[in-house]
Amino acid sequence: MSTLTISQTLLDSTVAALRVQTRAPGGDLVCLHGFTQNRFAMVRTLVAPLATRYRSIWFLDCPGHGSTPVDEGPPRAFFETLATTGAGIDVIGYSMGARLGLWFVSLYPEMVRRAVIASGHLGLQGDQARAARLNSDAALADRLARLPYAAGLGARNSEFVAFLKEWNQAPLFGKRTLSDADLRLRLLNNPANLAGALRSYGTGQQPDLTEPLRTTNTKILYLYGEHDHTYASMAERARQLPSCTVEMIADAAHDLLHDQPRKVAHAVTAFLSS
Repeated sequence: MSTLTISQTLLDSTVAALRVQTRAPGGDLVCLHGFTQNRFAMVRTLVAPLATRYRSIWFLDCPGHGSTPVDEGPPRAFFETLATTGAGIDVIGYSMGARLGLWFVSLYPEMVRRAVIASGHLGLQGDQARAARLNSDAALADRLARLPYAAGLGARNSEFVAFLKEWNQAPLFGKRTLSDADLRLRLLNNPANLAGALRSYGTGQQPDLTEPLRTTNTKILYLYGEHDHTYASMAERARQLPSCTVEMIADAAHDLLHDQPRKVAHAVTAFLSS
């Protein structure tokens, strides 16, 4: 493996990042995590298989998560910051981060060579579906905004801990149980900022990206879990995109990197090496 230098930094003075630098000849890779996660979530799965291919791997805190602030309205400032990494980057996103990755590709198609989209939503279709999701996102944001918060596992965070456990035991995730380490990482997020993320760029706020993605030159790998029936239908939509390849990850639900990290790493490495 190439020699690694790992540093905590800021991308364009605003977006918190864990940057892994190597002596590899390749370009830059940007990694975008899921809702209630942060920049540390994807490190263990992706650094080892990809460090020999990229000179820099950026694990970012998405807006409203970790140490990255969230603005009112669409996350334009975040996308503008991503664009400062320069043309020719590759992007990996999971769930919420996959949505942000697709949104970025639609706005800056010349910036991204390849994108790995794990359990990503292409955008709601129809006013009724969008209105319903806006309402549910708003209700969830209101709930999060009311939760007391202090960093760590203290008693003050008991309601936030209960929310995180409830969220991650939903059928979408295969009713998994969070490890103590994973729970501690998620507690680095302030629930009020998570509420801001939902209001800024929740699924109800995201435009339908299908049409702009039909014409992109960015090569896309869409990954979904065998047991994630909701996103199996999204995979069929992705299959209609000319530049997109779709692959199912066996024995996985929505969070592919949690359920099958080795299979995901293999699929990602094969795609990014092609």
